Amino acid sequence: MIDRPAADRGPHGSAAVRTAGLAKSYRHPWTGRLVQGLHPLDFEVRRGEVMGYLGPNGAGKTTTLKLLTGLLKPTAGAGWLFDVSIDQVASRRSLGFLPEQPYFYEYLNGVEYLELAGRLSGLGAHDATRRATRWLGRVGLGDRPRLVLRKYSKGMLQRLGLAAALIHEPELLILDEPMSGLDPFGRRDVRDLILEQRARGTTVLFSSHILPDVEILCDRVAIVLHGRLTRVATVGELVSDSCQQVEIRCTGIDAIAVPPELGAVLTRLDRPCETVFTLADDARLNEAVAWLMRAGATVRAVTPQRATLEDLFLATAEAEDRSRHGVDGVERGADTRRSA
Repeated sequence: MIDRPAADRGPHGSAAVRTAGLAKSYRHPWTGRLVQGLHPLDFEVRRGEVMGYLGPNGAGKTTTLKLLTGLLKPTAGAGWLFDVSIDQVASRRSLGFLPEQPYFYEYLNGVEYLELAGRLSGLGAHDATRRATRWLGRVGLGDRPRLVLRKYSKGMLQRLGLAAALIHEPELLILDEPMSGLDPFGRRDVRDLILEQRARGTTVLFSSHILPDVEILCDRVAIVLHGRLTRVATVGELVSDSCQQVEIRCTGIDAIAVPPELGAVLTRLDRPCETVFTLADDARLNEAVAWLMRAGATVRAVTPQRATLEDLFLATAEAEDRSRHGVDGVERGADTRRSA
């Protein structure tokens, strides 16, 4: 029995995507046990933003995206795309979707495939052909428009799938691992496409394991672990207060005893007379600089070492694992991680 609100329309506002208690459970194929693939999710993506949806394999990312696009039915809760219930076909009229493993008709060529995608999205025949040719060139495949898809590489197919998701110029773009199978040039092209879509006002929600790309592209990120949403924040909010270490480069001192209360480490470099004084954080930076100067050092540079998004994601995931194993036990965690 599906438990969800009766209303087909969500609360009006600035959200392109909104969920209320959206959840998915299923029976384990071997044990028959009920597994909660996605715990009740309250979540929104604002109109016009690029949001990264992050999590390790099996965290629930693909499950969430399939629920939003109508490929899976929720067992509880509700969701809306531009205030139209995800139960309704109308919710997908302004949607472009690239699944993690898209299906391609191998006997078609690139133009034919994009023409088909355009017609299925409601474009007329002439418009679909015109856009197919343009988008094939836009994703770097225009030099061989009649090459059949069975001869495409994985990276070429990924580019084609992205073009198919964009051919009807959707208001909302949902991408599941869009960088998968791409070389550095392909990743750059996809980043440029996403930024181009943001500039024209398109809302973008995408999952990715390539965190440097997420850090470049996203206005906000959501972190999901073991089927639970654990944090939503801007990239700036995540990294602004995450000073891991401070390096003070100085000259004029050799190996001297560091006051233990500073919790610092001195490292002698190969450069003549240059030493790096490393603090665990910036809490006692002023005190450390004053102590070095009293010791006869000349301070050359003070450099905070900020955590990257990847550092923060790994730390969050490890903390969640420790918490789960301490409270729920290992077996429950292992079952939940089987969700996509």
